[in-house]
Amino acid sequence: IWLRLFLTLVYFGLFFYLIKFLMGVCLLFQAAMQIFTGHTNPRLLLFTGDLNRFAFHVLQYLTYTSDQRPFPFSDWPGPDDSVPSNVEA
Repeated sequence: IWLRLFLTLVYFGLFFYLIKFLMGVCLLFQAAMQIFTGHTNPRLLLFTGDLNRFAFHVLQYLTYTSDQRPFPFSDWPGPDDSVPSNVEA
């Protein structure tokens, strides 16, 4: 339980600030690409999709919806990864 509490503090305190910063940079870059070239950067779209899935994995872990630890304690989420849930429908 202490390890999970520690990981919760680390993920919430550190990774969300990093995610927020990276999303802001990506947002500005994509907006500039759209303005100057008329289209978005497909590689950046893939990266921001992965970043969104990572944030989802972190939130699932922090709210005890999933016991699967997010990256770097497991693999980086891919485009078709789903998070196993503890909640039964």
